[in-house]
Amino acid sequence: MNIPRKWLVPQKREGISVWRWLLERLLIAFGIALSVLLVSVFLFKERFMFHPSPEMAITPKDLKLLHEEKWLETPDGLKMKAWRIGLPKNAGKPVILVFHGNGGNMSHFSQWEVLASLGLTVMTIDYPGYGESEGKPSEERTYQAAEALWQWAAAPGTPPETIVFYGFSLGGAVAAQLAVRHPPAALILDSTFTRLRDVPSARLPVLAPLLRLILGDAFDTQSRLALIRCPLLLIHSRDDDVIPFRLGEKLFAAYSNHRKIFVTGQGGHHDFLLNEALYLRKIQDFLSGIPAPASKKP
Repeated sequence: MNIPRKWLVPQKREGISVWRWLLERLLIAFGIALSVLLVSVFLFKERFMFHPSPEMAITPKDLKLLHEEKWLETPDGLKMKAWRIGLPKNAGKPVILVFHGNGGNMSHFSQWEVLASLGLTVMTIDYPGYGESEGKPSEERTYQAAEALWQWAAAPGTPPETIVFYGFSLGGAVAAQLAVRHPPAALILDSTFTRLRDVPSARLPVLAPLLRLILGDAFDTQSRLALIRCPLLLIHSRDDDVIPFRLGEKLFAAYSNHRKIFVTGQGGHHDFLLNEALYLRKIQDFLSGIPAPASKKP
């Protein structure tokens, strides 16, 4: 059976220029490609946001630090591994909850180790899907992990008003969300963004409308800062190669509810150790400015 050629190849309509016909074909092809891209991103959005690793690097046990491991649970029963480094002995001293970023797991982040060197109690947790924690990551589950860690930290013997939140990168958004639910003694944001979609948009503004459609208000740190009233320490490297420095500046400028300090570091996104001396000094000064909790009468 012979099939007419006109059914196989789109034909140019009479009275239309070749260039217009080609432009129509290109626009159709672009529309199809964009639709496929949108569907793919919606289906694999979590893979874009989270990059967990099951491999554990340095642990408190490796460093021979006094510590406790505990399995905490999400509301739907997923088990998450958490650490408490430096068992709480000194009443009234700050307890710091550390929330890591979207890559690796808690063992890949040096912040908990460095902060523990200050003699403080440091607690951290792996979100579902990270390290040895069960399940798959999602925005809601990072918040559930933070809530579970806070519940452990605020157990009898640790006054809630002595708990400080420390969030690195995506963990800053997690810490901010927790601070809305449970006001901390202070909040430390390390290399954090305003909202997740602003990170790629800052480098490719032309994608901003598309990213707004895909990511919405996921991990919206800036909006939550408006609801937080505690001292704020913001740390950011001017040469950050992942979270643009201007997003840190924007966060800092937007906060007006309490005392705030901005510390500018050197190096890239993961160069905390490069700035260790500066950051530790500033963190110590910042924490020393937090008033001790009032003693409770028997």
